[in-house]
Amino acid sequence: MHAVNLYIDENLNEKSFKELETELLMDSHVTNVAYHSKMPHDMLVEYDEAFVSPTAIVGHLESHGLHVDITGG
Repeated sequence: MHAVNLYIDENLNEKSFKELETELLMDSHVTNVAYHSKMPHDMLVEYDEAFVSPTAIVGHLESHGLHVDITGG
C-alpha cells in the first residue's frame, strides 16, 4: 500500500470531506481516507499502487471542481 498527502485549496466542511471519503472508498483499491476537521485543507489517501495512481486520485477530486496539489506520497 501507498499513501498520498493532498492539499485542497477549498475550505471543506466535515460533511464535504465525508462525501469525498465515501466516493473514494467506492474504488476497492483505495483502502483509507483520512482528514481532520482542524486541518480543513489536508487529506491522506491510502491506495494499492498496482491499480491506482496519485494523479487518478487528484483527477477524481478535480472532477468535483476542487483544486488539489500533492504534498507528499
